[in-house]
Amino acid sequence: MLDVSFDTEDGITILFGPSGSGKSSTLRAIAGIIDPDEGRIEVGERSYFDSRAGINLSIQERRVGYVFQDYALFPHLTAEQNVSFGIKEKSAQLRQERVGELLRLFKVDQIRHRFPQNMSGGEQQRIALARALASDPAVVLLDEPLSAVDVETRSGLLDEIALAQSRVRIPFIYVTHNTPEALRLGARVVVLDQGTVKALGRPAEIFRNGE
Repeated sequence: MLDVSFDTEDGITILFGPSGSGKSSTLRAIAGIIDPDEGRIEVGERSYFDSRAGINLSIQERRVGYVFQDYALFPHLTAEQNVSFGIKEKSAQLRQERVGELLRLFKVDQIRHRFPQNMSGGEQQRIALARALASDPAVVLLDEPLSAVDVETRSGLLDEIALAQSRVRIPFIYVTHNTPEALRLGARVVVLDQGTVKALGRPAEIFRNGE
């Protein structure tokens, strides 16, 4: 069961809670991977889902960037080909410029010709982040994206995620059960427990209150 209601603000919204609390299911509902029984999902002024109005946009229509826990890179494509995959309706030159911009943003321009099997976990995650932004999404969803990388790599990636959000100025919704990540990244924290919102507020307030 999932009964969740929250608004995003400028910055990164953290979905926080233990395994099974509904964090990933919330992301999948926003992306259109699963359909709610009822309710409303809006990004900006656009309705993605509205049970009363009979609106249910397809995954392709929703303009969502999704970063999965296991990266989900295409193994037969190079780094730059993975990033380029999501770019639509642009000339070859503009596509190349956009790919280069994103590879530089995440500091992986030097591995543009590598295949995923020849990348470290941190490099794969950076390519996944770049690919999520490549299609100019309206919202970016990140499902525990750093759980498989080491502590040192995680620290650098947190800075790069925050920088990317500050540049594109679109909602980022970030799933984690890691308190330091939530404190470092979050402008707002939504605490979920058994499919419902248990608490909502600024990270310092939420964790000071022992949520």
